Amino acid sequence: MTQPQAAQVDVRPGRLHEADALAETAIAAWREGFRGIVPDVVDPAKAWRPERIAERLRGENHDGGEILAAEVDGEVRGLALIGPHRGTDAEPDEGEIIALYVHPTRWRQGVGSALVAGALDRLAQWGFSTAVVWTLAESPRNLAFYEALGFKRDGASQRRPSFGSPLEFRFRIALGDR
Repeated sequence: MTQPQAAQVDVRPGRLHEADALAETAIAAWREGFRGIVPDVVDPAKAWRPERIAERLRGENHDGGEILAAEVDGEVRGLALIGPHRGTDAEPDEGEIIALYVHPTRWRQGVGSALVAGALDRLAQWGFSTAVVWTLAESPRNLAFYEALGFKRDGASQRRPSFGSPLEFRFRIALGDR
């Protein structure tokens, strides 16, 4: 079996006219990647409505977050939502990758790695020295992905009822160590 060829990826801030493509990407990635882990009653189309994405892209959320888009061959095929660490135990110098989605047609082609690199660079530009990310404990693919990029589990776990309450582990990385 041959491995998919690495894609040429342009990671940059999302653009308002891309709200539909960003939503479609997040929903497709959610449905494929979370199947069997997040209950089917949790509808990604509610969380990733184009109107909500457009609000964020216009800067109407006021939470310090930003959406980065991954463009491959002229199409948006990934996104990262980044911002200050939202946890109750957050330190002021900690940023967070709040969400990371790659369209399933582009999995294992370097899009996710490029998005993480872009997200970490952006968080470092904002002055953060550490980044955290939460990922599903029942997804060996996600766990291995973050570990391969140098993230380390920090022992924290959570269950978010709005997300269907699957177990999540927190990972962190020092931005100066990359």
